[in-house]
Amino acid sequence: MTDTDQKTPATETNLALAAATHIGGRPANADAVCFVHNPLGSAAAVVDGIGSSPAVCQAARRAAEHATLVASHRGAQAGIMAAADTMPDYPGAPNAVAAVVSVEPGGRIEIAHVGDAAVWTWSRAAGLRRWTVDQTAGEHVAHMLRNPGLTTADKATLTRLGDVAEVLSDYVLNGLVYATVSTVSWTPLRGDDANVDLVLLTSDGVHKRLDHTRIAELIQDNAATPDGLADVLVAAAVAAPSDDPDEVADNATAAVIAFGERERLTR
Repeated sequence: MTDTDQKTPATETNLALAAATHIGGRPANADAVCFVHNPLGSAAAVVDGIGSSPAVCQAARRAAEHATLVASHRGAQAGIMAAADTMPDYPGAPNAVAAVVSVEPGGRIEIAHVGDAAVWTWSRAAGLRRWTVDQTAGEHVAHMLRNPGLTTADKATLTRLGDVAEVLSDYVLNGLVYATVSTVSWTPLRGDDANVDLVLLTSDGVHKRLDHTRIAELIQDNAATPDGLADVLVAAAVAAPSDDPDEVADNATAAVIAFGERERLTR
């Protein structure tokens, strides 16, 4: 991918696939996005490299390509593990977070992710739903605060720690370098959960700048044009104001898988 606005539309029989990416305010675009479609299935991946070095950018692109190739015929979990296999663990090795989606003929959907890349589904009937939880220190603290078994003292201590949860949301606890079958998140969608109009994959440069309500509004207004939707989401994320005057816009990437009417009805 280049370091400028980009969209990559591709239409297959009952699927429309589109993506957009933007460098934001970073020195390089370490986000990568890839699609694969063949008679066995379709797949999409968004890989967000950690850092901006040439090695990280190259590793993200390589991981996205391997993820989609494998996921298109073996499912999202196998796809994300294939991406992990492209990132050996040695001191200073490139690392990345990733989201992978596979779609089988007939419409069955599988989701896999590691780190803080996200996957969403949207339908006119059910609206927007996020299927991934960020694997970050901040989300871990938030999860602990929801524990109903906390004592009063524990809750008070965690509440103080919770004040820095937003900062901790940038500290990823898992990436492709460390990913295993037991640490990646894997979700198969079946039945009504899979009966959706579109699937959306985003890097954190999108969903940390745009809240759930804003993303839902943009989808509602642009769902009919997947390539336009990807463009609008990325542009809105890069332009969104920040409460921190020192913060620069992150790389922002969105990938859309839109289902045709017949594809949705055959699930």
